[in-house]
Amino acid sequence: MTQPSSARRPLQPDPELYPEVADASSLAAALARCATDNCLDLGEVRSSRDGSTLIHARVGSRNPRLDDFNVNLGSTERVFLIAAWGQGVNLTNGSTPDLTALAVAAAAWHEGVTLAELRTAAPFMDFGALALAHERGPEYAVAEKWRRCLEPHPYRDLDMIRAAHAEPRLRALFPFTSHGTLMFSRCTGFPFSRDVSAIYPLGGGRYAVHRHGEKFSKEPSYTAQEAAAVVVARMPDSWGPAVAGTEHDLRDRESR
Repeated sequence: MTQPSSARRPLQPDPELYPEVADASSLAAALARCATDNCLDLGEVRSSRDGSTLIHARVGSRNPRLDDFNVNLGSTERVFLIAAWGQGVNLTNGSTPDLTALAVAAAAWHEGVTLAELRTAAPFMDFGALALAHERGPEYAVAEKWRRCLEPHPYRDLDMIRAAHAEPRLRALFPFTSHGTLMFSRCTGFPFSRDVSAIYPLGGGRYAVHRHGEKFSKEPSYTAQEAAAVVVARMPDSWGPAVAGTEHDLRDRESR
């Protein structure tokens, strides 16, 4: 007779690397305790959604444009690893071995500060120009992403990208590439929307246009300019510039 398997034990903090976390039983509890000891407001400090680990913690933000401030424990050395998100975008990352410094950073995120203010409170937090553009608004994120796509690169088809950028309606969407294919999203956060047709390089200056879910075909093939025009022609008039948020946020907005 087969014995029922025991419940999977949650991942535990290493008591040698993280004695205060082990003493509190979880990273979430240790972070909350540290915040209380230092008169910091983190709101509710939560652990993993499925309860499978005690080495993860997350803190929300009062700023509706910001999502969770996520923390995990390093496994081979003492370090708190941080990734913080907003509207489907990984805005900032950082690491510190200091639990109090971590709590200060989490409190700043919970308060809803800007990225610049977060770095002032926690200098170990890092972010780049694209994150700052997302913070300013979706039109700035779109412009910054296009600027990056248009930079010369040995594995980048600039003729295709320039042709798409020359089309005003495509220039207003958030571009991204995968295996050489140029795609366009109607939102700036991940997961991206996949309803706009994509341009596939075929070689020899020819391109295919393909919509997600369709059977792929190399025929008909187009020049770069023709392919960009075909993508625009397939777009409904109601599809405007890319908006902040994820594909799910976009669908919720359009269903109202």
